[in-house]
Amino acid sequence: MSVTYTTGEMAKLAGVSIRTVQYYDQRGILTPSDLTEGGRRRYSDKDLEQLKWICFLRDLDFSLKAIQDILTEDHSEQVLQLLLEGHIIELKQEIDQKQLKLDTAVNLLDKLERQEDYSVASLQDMSLIMKNKKVHRKLQLKMLATLFTFILALLASIWLAKQFPQLEWLKVLAVMVGVIYVVGLIWLTYYFYKQLVYLCPNCHRTFQPSYWKFVKAPHTPRTRKLTCPHCHVKSSCLELAKKD
Repeated sequence: MSVTYTTGEMAKLAGVSIRTVQYYDQRGILTPSDLTEGGRRRYSDKDLEQLKWICFLRDLDFSLKAIQDILTEDHSEQVLQLLLEGHIIELKQEIDQKQLKLDTAVNLLDKLERQEDYSVASLQDMSLIMKNKKVHRKLQLKMLATLFTFILALLASIWLAKQFPQLEWLKVLAVMVGVIYVVGLIWLTYYFYKQLVYLCPNCHRTFQPSYWKFVKAPHTPRTRKLTCPHCHVKSSCLELAKKD
């Protein structure tokens, strides 16, 4: 005779409460294998294994609907694999968001401990800077990679022209690459300009300067000396990348 379990025994063996087993039964994802004449539920080893699967997937934050799809699907292993892959992507995104919030909080606390005078606006600026840091860094790396490609192409064409001076077409090629390099630099600068806005430390508002003011302004990797069009104060404005 096969072993069967009561609701209480199932709960104890799976490490959950009786109400949890009853809830899964009510939702139709854990059906007892048998009912006694008095209407008491009796569960088999297979039911116990299914309950353990349900608890495992619930610990991974799978929804009851997703669990039901896995348990009722003929190709449950393939369905579970697809759902796990999607779930992993979602969890990684959540971790990234939590890490960003943690980094922002830690940096804000550090700045607050080193200064006594602060306002809500300055705190919001700090938070904005931290949130934008990753996007801005990605934009800078993209610009540097493109610039490196331009320089590499120019140096390669010059080297070839010097190595093979008898080949006139290489000289023409070097000149053409030089022209492309200059045009490329102008395009790259304009592209970079269009991806940026600046945060005024005085009025805490963002703006985009004209292209020529952008080009001529003294700057560091994260700031540029500009006159804010809102408060008309010239200061080192923080460079922020526009979000996609």
